[in-house]
Amino acid sequence: MSHNRSTGVLVLHGFTSTTASMQPVAEAAAAAGYETELPLLPGHGSRWEDLAETRAEAILEAVSTAYDRLSQRCGTIVTVGLSMGGALALWAAAEKNAAGVVVINPGLRLAAGTGLLARGLHRFRPTIPAIAGEIAKPDVTEDAYEVTPVRAVVQLDRLFRRARAALPQLSQRNTPVLLLRSPIDKVVGSASATLLKRRVPQTREVILRRSRHVATLDHDAELVNRRTVEFIAACSQ
Repeated sequence: MSHNRSTGVLVLHGFTSTTASMQPVAEAAAAAGYETELPLLPGHGSRWEDLAETRAEAILEAVSTAYDRLSQRCGTIVTVGLSMGGALALWAAAEKNAAGVVVINPGLRLAAGTGLLARGLHRFRPTIPAIAGEIAKPDVTEDAYEVTPVRAVVQLDRLFRRARAALPQLSQRNTPVLLLRSPIDKVVGSASATLLKRRVPQTREVILRRSRHVATLDHDAELVNRRTVEFIAACSQ
């Protein structure tokens, strides 16, 4: 289906995770004929110590580079992200004027006080328990770090701040946003989705009733893929 080749899809994974969590979405987009980029973000897919040393700016730069690579091949780009990847997808769409954004259980803010706590805590306690793997479907695991580096939480807070600052641009440009959200999500909760809908009023929401945080690998994976591909097609018109 070469007629879609002028549209590219930038697919972004979550914090402490890998590209494996977003592979099904990237494959669905590619099967529909779209060019895709699914970068492994800095500090991820190796050792948690690497993520602890990774600054927010390095992650933003990697996203920007992947977007630019795609834009050399495609005139229209849609960004898609899960969790932290959702924040990055919103940021990239605002920075680069993307045609649309799909966010799956996006994070836009940490629980109150977490960023501040992490700034002090990392000197005494380098890791906290893993956030990965919140999936309702039995026997499905997420390829991710077994612990969360506390220093990286400080950088995540900075990423979320950059993403929140970008939201007014999306609102002003009326950039289409599709929010795919699980009602039970112990990783990001509902505050981020509420914030997104308030700041970017054109956001359309689809509820993923049978899934938890990593919905791309959960019971609603097919629904996520279908709605994402339909949205990309609408943005490509």
